[in-house]
Amino acid sequence: MAYIGTQPKDVRSFGRAKFDFTATQGQTAFTGADDDSKTLGFTNGQIEVYVNGILMDESDFTTSNGNTVTLASAANLNDVISIVAMQTDIPNSDYVPASGGTFSGNITASGTLGVTGAVTASNGLTVDDDGATPLTVDRATSFGNIIDVQKDGASVGAVGSPYGGELYIQGTGANSSGLLFTSGNTIQPRKNSAADDGNIDIGASGNKFKDLYLSGGAYLGGTTATNKLDDYEAGTWTPVITAGGSALPWNSRYGHYRRIGDLLHIAFYFYHNGGLSSYTNSGTAYSVSGLPFSVVALQNYSYQFIKAGYHAINGTSYYEDHRWQANSSNALSLYGPKMATQHSGGFIEYSATGIIKLA
Repeated sequence: MAYIGTQPKDVRSFGRAKFDFTATQGQTAFTGADDDSKTLGFTNGQIEVYVNGILMDESDFTTSNGNTVTLASAANLNDVISIVAMQTDIPNSDYVPASGGTFSGNITASGTLGVTGAVTASNGLTVDDDGATPLTVDRATSFGNIIDVQKDGASVGAVGSPYGGELYIQGTGANSSGLLFTSGNTIQPRKNSAADDGNIDIGASGNKFKDLYLSGGAYLGGTTATNKLDDYEAGTWTPVITAGGSALPWNSRYGHYRRIGDLLHIAFYFYHNGGLSSYTNSGTAYSVSGLPFSVVALQNYSYQFIKAGYHAINGTSYYEDHRWQANSSNALSLYGPKMATQHSGGFIEYSATGIIKLA
C-alpha cells in the first residue's frame, strides 16, 4: 500500500493461513498442495505445526525455502499434519513522504489534485479534457512571462502578458522577434522581449508569405496620410468616342487601366471603318468617355491630359501633336489640329496612354 505524507510508524494487519496434509506411512516432508489444493507458503519463523491437533515444539520440525516443513519424527499413516502460517501486512518503503520520495508506478486521481510548488514531468505531459478547457496557466499579481519554452534547459520562447488584457508570444534568443496582441485592436512587433518600432520584417527573400488581404490601406515609409496607399487595382474599361454628343459606332475598341492610390495609368484604342458624317458634322471636338474612375478636371487654373497616340481620320494618319484633356471629371476631350475634323469616309482610329490624377 502506498501512502502520501508522514511514514506510518506501526500499522499492521494480521492473518493466518492453515494448510492440512494427510500423511502417508513414514512421511517426514510436507510441501506443495495440501488436501484442499492450497499451495503451502510461509515466512520462516512465522508458522505453527500441529500433528493430529497437538502443537509441535520448534525443535520437532525444520523449514526450508518458505514452502517445506520436515518433521523430526516420521508420521504414521493418515496422521493429519496442520501447518498454520502467520501473515502480516507491514508498511514498507512503498510510500511518498511529505518531503522527497518517488512513485514507481502509475497514479490515478479521480478528483482535483492540488500541488503547492513546482511540478516536473520528465517524460512528457498530456493534458486532455472533453468539451472544456484542458489547461489553465495563471500568473498571479505581477506581469511577465506565463509560459517559458525551453530547449536543452535553455529558454527559447515565452508566452506572457505585459499589461492587463494583453498577450505576447515571442522568441527569447539573440535578435528574437515576437508579437503583442493588444487590447486596442492592434498586433504589434516585439524584439528581444521588448516593444519594437521598425526592425521586424514579415517574411524573407526565401521565406515569403503568399497573399495579403486588407480592408483598409498600407502606410509605406511613414505614418501620415501622405504615406497611405489605400487602393491598387487593374482592369479594363470601354472607351466611347463622341462628337457633338453622338456616340460613334465602332469595329474594335478596348481600354486598360492600373490604379495606384489616386493615380490612374490609362490606355485605350478605338477603330471604325466606314462613313460617319452624320455623327461628326457638328464641328465639335471629339471626346472619349467611359473612364473607370472620376478624374480631376480643373486644378490650380490648369487641366491635366494624356498624350494622344495613333491618330487617323478619313483613312489618313496624322502625326501632329494631339492630347486628350480632362475638361470634365468623366471624359477627355481631344485637342490639336484635327480635334474636330469631320469624318467623311475611310477609317477613323484613335489611341492614347498616360497617367492622370483621380478626383
